[in-house]
Amino acid sequence: MQKKNLAAVVASLFIVPVAAHADVTIYGFMSGGIESSKATGNGTASKEYSSRTRVVDHNSRIGFKGWEDLGNGTKAIWQVESSLRNFENGGTNDKGQTATFGTRNTFIGIDNGDFGKVLLGQNDSAYKMFTGSGNSALGTDVMINTTADNFGASSVNSRGEARLANSIHWFSPNWAGFKLGASWGVDEARTNGTDAKRISLGLGYTWGALNLATAWDKQYDKGVAANTTTASVNSGSNISFYSIAASYKFDSGTFIGGNYEWGNFDQIGGGQVKQDDWQIALGQDFGAASIKLAYGQLGALKNVGAGVNGDDFKAKQWILGGTYNLSKSTQLLAYATKITNNAKASANFANNPIYSTGTSLDAGNDPQAFGIGMKVSF
Repeated sequence: MQKKNLAAVVASLFIVPVAAHADVTIYGFMSGGIESSKATGNGTASKEYSSRTRVVDHNSRIGFKGWEDLGNGTKAIWQVESSLRNFENGGTNDKGQTATFGTRNTFIGIDNGDFGKVLLGQNDSAYKMFTGSGNSALGTDVMINTTADNFGASSVNSRGEARLANSIHWFSPNWAGFKLGASWGVDEARTNGTDAKRISLGLGYTWGALNLATAWDKQYDKGVAANTTTASVNSGSNISFYSIAASYKFDSGTFIGGNYEWGNFDQIGGGQVKQDDWQIALGQDFGAASIKLAYGQLGALKNVGAGVNGDDFKAKQWILGGTYNLSKSTQLLAYATKITNNAKASANFANNPIYSTGTSLDAGNDPQAFGIGMKVSF
């Protein structure tokens, strides 16, 4: 009798969790590859990154999400998404950072068919979700998640996008092709009495294969050092980004798209500098294969002081890539990319950046890489 009762208890330990969490979805992907990379051109050998072979992780992740029907078209929703980056290096990147639980979009919220979604926690800003790398329908980040990804705060394009911790977000449903989004990242630190909050707004329109989007992002109480875009907390200074984007995919499988972005940076000592960037993206499908090409430029720093050459802050990047779908969940990929930085520019790869000195890329170095890899989704 005791043996039977013990068996029943053990069995229940396996049965109950499955029943309680039947609505949970597990998702993600593992993606990695091998590449040759370097960053030279600075003119000082000790500050360059010599050519070498790297085994790289292409932004792998795992996520858990679920929902509960509350009635009247409303659901309670939640998501926990964690980075699996740097699996090739035991989980630690070149900066010594490690992947921990809930590092990516992680939130609780409400989803209503008429009002939309309200999320509370950590999530990509509306700016990123509409005109940045978070908009998969737009598709202008042609080799997203790979080393050739060129969208990010330290990259050539979409420098205003971010993932906001301690934030609240609203994303509308589809209203006749239109969608709206808003994000508010609160400042809980309040360093020296400042309020370095961040607000993002986005607007998108989809009509068949046409995608249009615009967005705005503002960082409060953030300023930059004179004649740079290096930001730090500073009362009364602000950093603002504006962007527009568009893409279209023809029935023939031909894709064309582009982005334009400009930023205004209040200098801590007074005055304001400005800088823009743009990109054109092209692609062509051939059955299970796709070929992709992109070219982007980071413009001159404008309104600089006497004796400073704004053209020294220019950068440009070209990307040639391709994918081949072996199945619905397994994909082969290849890419070649190069960033050319002028004397005071240090634009870097959005993923798997190169650090020529310690944990930074010295200005004037030109990161480049070509590689092959594989992605398995689940």
